[in-house]
Amino acid sequence: MPTAAPLTNYTMDARDYNARVMQGFFRKIYPVIAEEILARTGVAAGLCVDLGGGPGMLGIEYARRTIARVEICDPLPGCIDVAKENIAAAGLLGRVSARPGAAEALPYEDNTVDLVMSRGSIFFWTDQTKGLAEVQRVLRPGGWAFIGGGMGSAALLAEINAARQNDPKWGEGRKKRMQANPPEHFEAIVRQLGLPAVVEDDEVGTWIVWRKS
Repeated sequence: MPTAAPLTNYTMDARDYNARVMQGFFRKIYPVIAEEILARTGVAAGLCVDLGGGPGMLGIEYARRTIARVEICDPLPGCIDVAKENIAAAGLLGRVSARPGAAEALPYEDNTVDLVMSRGSIFFWTDQTKGLAEVQRVLRPGGWAFIGGGMGSAALLAEINAARQNDPKWGEGRKKRMQANPPEHFEAIVRQLGLPAVVEDDEVGTWIVWRKS
């Protein structure tokens, strides 16, 4: 039997990233971002997808604040494995799950998802236009998308920068991603797709937010 093609060309050490970044430097940002998404969208039930969620910390924090069914969707098998462990450790088995999937080919039927949230993954998508079109396809009428990247607050960004000041790759990598993905880049994609979206950008991050009509 032929081997299935990988969902992405991007690779990383999921266990190291989980321990060092998601539950290390970034551990404080996920509750803040989850609160922001809930306040903006009001989606507290139904099916919520944490797209490109890696080890799943944003999805887990969102589930803690709602009665929604949350799925962590990520193209890397290693991330899915670690996400399942994190879900079990959080006591959320049965309401939060993890499954493989890439933004460019989401494993959901049309008009079935109440919220697609994604922090940090869009910068690594193979085709951002196709990925955002897929998000629009799977959203229910009235469903929300909250896609982009941010650090939660200026104070948290300063704290993270201070903690990683001796890691030159951190600052360089973030700067390159921001330069390659300025707000006008996402605004052009939004116009091309005809999405009813706003692109919000400040020192803390960039988010593409819309509600499907």
